[in-house]
Amino acid sequence: MIFLILIAVTIIILFNQFRKVKHLPPGPFPLPLIGNIHQLAYQAWRHKGIVAALSYFRRKYGNVYTLWLGPVVTVSITDYEISHEAFVKNGRKCIDRQLSPILKKVSDGHGIQFNNGEEWAELRRFTLLAFRKLGVGNGLEGIVMEELNGRCSELNSEISLNGKAIVTVELFDLTVGSVINTLLVGKRFDENTKSDFLIIKRLFDASAETFNLFDLSVPVWFLKTFLPRRYKMTWESRQNFLSHVSREAEERLERMKTGNYEIDKNDPRDFVDVFLLKMQEEKGKGESGNPSYSIESLKILLYDLWLAGQGTTSTTLYAGFVKLVQHPEVILKIREELAKVTQNARDLSLQDRRNTPYLNATIAEIQRHASILNVNFWRLNHETIDLQGYQIEPGTWISAQLGALHVNEELFENPKKFDPERFLRNEKLLQQIIPFGIGKRSCVGEQIARTELYLVIGNILLRYDVKAHGPCDLEEDEFPFSSAKLPDISGKFEFVKL
Repeated sequence: MIFLILIAVTIIILFNQFRKVKHLPPGPFPLPLIGNIHQLAYQAWRHKGIVAALSYFRRKYGNVYTLWLGPVVTVSITDYEISHEAFVKNGRKCIDRQLSPILKKVSDGHGIQFNNGEEWAELRRFTLLAFRKLGVGNGLEGIVMEELNGRCSELNSEISLNGKAIVTVELFDLTVGSVINTLLVGKRFDENTKSDFLIIKRLFDASAETFNLFDLSVPVWFLKTFLPRRYKMTWESRQNFLSHVSREAEERLERMKTGNYEIDKNDPRDFVDVFLLKMQEEKGKGESGNPSYSIESLKILLYDLWLAGQGTTSTTLYAGFVKLVQHPEVILKIREELAKVTQNARDLSLQDRRNTPYLNATIAEIQRHASILNVNFWRLNHETIDLQGYQIEPGTWISAQLGALHVNEELFENPKKFDPERFLRNEKLLQQIIPFGIGKRSCVGEQIARTELYLVIGNILLRYDVKAHGPCDLEEDEFPFSSAKLPDISGKFEFVKL
């Protein structure tokens, strides 16, 4: 009798899956309970990485395909135009993000990275307005250049002693970290504080191994019970990081309460000031005030902005210079272009962008190769979406898989080749590079990152001859099965003043 019941249940499950599969984009047929997990794991092992596995399914099933992660149906998109259709034209239907249980626990219903609903929408609007108020755009140029000049002063001191400076990833970590820290809490990292930042940064990087489909998908109780070491690594690294980035905000709030700190409403110095002013405003409204503006929300929001704005940009800069020293002919072409624009008499400015097509193309190619996310965050659709003739039912996980999209040979000929001129031959390709995502959940720090990449790469190449110092052929991803890319960052560079 039990055997017959099991057969009946299996038949019902298979029938239900077959019914759903008919209306979905093509993909490997899922098994009951485990879906396509076994095929995804095999192809990731066979092709030595999750991006290669996703690319395999793209070549076999097309630019829109279905994978079942256990009982959950997911749709992956590896084409720009289709991504635009899904997340811009139908953006209202799939505005929410599928929240990782462990990261949802960290955020505790606050912030903009791992949150949905009214608080997410409110805080995203506030963040974009706050950045505008703080002059993100042309006003940010001064912060970036001040930080870059400070780092270059240290390099020049080393060069004056040794004839050259040996540069590691620390230069990019500190430069980007100081910019975001100045914007958020009004402080750069100097000789007295940079060690604190680097310890926290390394601790956070150490948790990259657990930033994968498995650890981000299973319930928290499962991690705690069966994988306590991985749970502890993920939880403690993020709690320590959260404590670090929110310390200044908590101290400033306490000083405000005692009357030892006042904010100039007409000239707030940083993001924390703008948020604390908004907290005061909402508190003054009594019961009608918006509860989204609390110290807990501010702490998680600072964590989110650090997470989005520091590691990704720093890694892209490091990966970019690896590519540049491997292709010295590209450096020479950039330097020739910049010499014409600046006459070798001034720094490169954001105002020069329209006159530096080759540098712009090189940065796009760097971002295409760096492509920081192996697996992009999933969105949830709340209404049926007609996508390429397929009816995507509510509750489906949908994602533009940027890692696979950026190596799609249908879009980018010979994608493994580092070739900035592909964007000069076909300018339309520039918009098909979407490292910051697409639609209403795209990265709020996109303008900050673009400013940093342009000014740092351009001005370093104006000031220094850059070469590899030892092995610098670092193509391998440290964690190819992780959701985030982390390249081998052991490479070093030689900087010599021009």
